[in-house]
Amino acid sequence: MVWPETGLQVTVRAPRRPKDTLGEDDELALQVDFVTLSLSPLEFIQLASSLRLSVDGLLEQHPGLQRAVIAAFDLRA
Repeated sequence: MVWPETGLQVTVRAPRRPKDTLGEDDELALQVDFVTLSLSPLEFIQLASSLRLSVDGLLEQHPGLQRAVIAAFDLRA
């Protein structure tokens, strides 16, 4: 996905597995622009949770940025 407002490119690649069979030995690749992180499923979830908490804190201090959240959901529709 490329975010039109900033040009930020984000890609996640995960191995194809039957439902509920992804394990800790599997590796997910999170690519943000030119940086790629290789993470276990648990590490990926922990990173996502940390980012979510950071976003929540940022929006609490700067509620005007809420429009960026709304725009992100509009892209998925």
